Amino acid sequence: MMNKNILIVEDDVVFCKLLTRFLTKNNFDVMDAQSGKDALELVNLNQFELAILDYRLPDMTGIEILKKVKEKKPNAKVVMITRYGDQEVAVKSIESGADAFISKPINPEELLQVIQGFE
Repeated sequence: MMNKNILIVEDDVVFCKLLTRFLTKNNFDVMDAQSGKDALELVNLNQFELAILDYRLPDMTGIEILKKVKEKKPNAKVVMITRYGDQEVAVKSIESGADAFISKPINPEELLQVIQGFE
């Protein structure tokens, strides 16, 4: 499996770090941000193969970050994290170009399967 650059944007710090550690252990290069502003800064400075974005961030929605990621790297994959049962957000995410969505609570193994499915 090739080494992939992943951006994780999740405002829950503990969960964000847990995902970062989990994916790093699985041979991904991971950068994370807890706000939309920090995420956009990372997107401007780096190329990501994959972005895992929480839809609800304190300062914006994941859709804004998704658009930036796709603008810079059109074939990058984006997974949107939504609250359980939030169909409206899921539909909006896919319409905006997300490649997949996962509802919270997230099982890291399930996330890994989704990521591996992109290859």
